[in-house]
Amino acid sequence: MNRSESLIAVRLYFLERALERMEEAAEDAESELRADPTSAARGRQVGSFYALASETWARIQALRARLNGGPSLIYFDRRLVQPDARAARQALV
Repeated sequence: MNRSESLIAVRLYFLERALERMEEAAEDAESELRADPTSAARGRQVGSFYALASETWARIQALRARLNGGPSLIYFDRRLVQPDARAARQALV
C-alpha cells in the first residue's frame, strides 16, 4: 500500500466510524421522536441525520472505489427492507 492508499484507508476508517456514531445518534433521535411524534424539531433532527449519513456513505463509496480501483460491495441488511421497518422509518420523516 502506497502513501496515497494509506491516506485513503485512514479516511475510510474515520468515515466508517463516524457513520456508526451517526447510526447510534439517529436511533436515539428516532426513539425520542416516537415518544413525541408531534415534535417538529425532532423530525428535522432525524431528517438531518439521514441526510448526513447519506452524504457520508457516498463519500465512503467514492473512497472505496479510488482505493480498490472499482466499485465496492454494498452491505444489504434484510431487516431494514421489511415492510414494518420501512414503514416505521418513513413515518419518522
